[in-house]
Amino acid sequence: MFQTAPGVTIPFPDKIQEQFQVYEGKSIYANISFEKLKPMLTEFYHSLPEPLFFVLQLPLSIHEERKMGDSNTFHQEVCYLDGQTKSQIDDIMEKYGQILLEDGMSQFAVASHVNNEEMFIQKYKLTAFYSSFPRRFIPFLQRYGLTETDNLITVWNTFSQETPGECRRVSINGFDVYDVAEQLKKQGLYRAKIIEC
Repeated sequence: MFQTAPGVTIPFPDKIQEQFQVYEGKSIYANISFEKLKPMLTEFYHSLPEPLFFVLQLPLSIHEERKMGDSNTFHQEVCYLDGQTKSQIDDIMEKYGQILLEDGMSQFAVASHVNNEEMFIQKYKLTAFYSSFPRRFIPFLQRYGLTETDNLITVWNTFSQETPGECRRVSINGFDVYDVAEQLKKQGLYRAKIIEC
C-alpha cells in the first residue's frame, strides 16, 4: 500500500497509486511512496550538473502572519541556499533529511543552477520534477516502480469537507524544520520571497 510521511495523514491511501503524469516541456507530477523518496531524491540530484541549489518553504510563524495583516490568507517563506556541490547537498540530507522528509509542514527542492532541473517535494509529499525535457526522467521513475498515466489521482483529489488531509510538524529529539532553517542560515540560506499558500 502507498505509504505516507509520518507528518501527513490522508483519508484514502488505497486510492493513491504510484503513478506520474507528464506535462510536456514543463514537468512531471508523481505520487511516490514515502520509503522511496530519499533514494529517488539522492539519485536525482546526483544526476544534475553542479552547482546545485536547495529550496526550503515553510509556513510563516503566527507572529509574522499577524504582521501580514490578512487573517483570511496564510503565507510561506521561500528560502534558497545557492551554489552547492552534490557533497554539500549530501551533507544537508545526512543531517536533516529525516526531518525534511517526515515533516508535513515544509516543502523542499533540490535543483541545478545550470539547467534549472528540479525535484520539488511539495505538500502531502506530492512530487514535481521540473525540466524542459521531462520525459528524460521516465526511465528513472519506472525503475522505482512508477507507471505513467494521463490522469494522475493525487491526495488532493481525495479530500472533502468530511475527509480532509492533515499535515503536522515533526520534531525529532526536539529539533524541527524551523531549527533546520536556522542551521542552514548559518551556511547561507536566505529568504527570497513570501508567497500565499
